[in-house]
Parts: sequence; structure tokens; C-alpha cells
Amino acid sequence: MNNWKNNESFMQMEPDKQHMVELLVNSLHGKNLSEALPILSNWKDKLRSENITFTASEDKLLTDIFIEMLPPKQKSQYEFLRPFL
Repeated sequence: MNNWKNNESFMQMEPDKQHMVELLVNSLHGKNLSEALPILSNWKDKLRSENITFTASEDKLLTDIFIEMLPPKQKSQYEFLRPFL
């Protein structure tokens, strides 16, 4: 589950970005999709308030981490909702 910590995009992130990713992962652990979406929304608001932005490769890593944490049925639900997020 923590193999994302060895991802090149993660290892090259600034420490504040790494901290935010770890905060998100810890917050999402064990949550289903309906519980995760508000957490994700609040996390994105926190990023905006702190002027933290991610590169395209970092965004892809975040999406991969999020999807990896979901059960199979909820992965398909997320893929359906993804264009609206």
C-alpha cells in the first residue's frame, strides 16, 4: 500500500507537498467513496488556501493512490464521477 512512497514523483516533491499527500492518505484510509469525497474536497480547499499545486505527474500519482485505496466496486463508481470532480 505504501509503494507510492517509492514513486519518483513522490520522492521529488517538496516536503510540504509530501506532507499533504501523507495527510490525505491517512485521512482516506478505510473510507468508502461516499466518505472519501468530502475529505478529498476539504483537502483540495486546504491546498488552495496554502497555494500548493501539483504537477501533472504528481496529480497522476494522487489519482493512482486514491483509486488504489478504493474497493473494486467503488473504483468503477469513482471512474463514473471522475469527470465531475
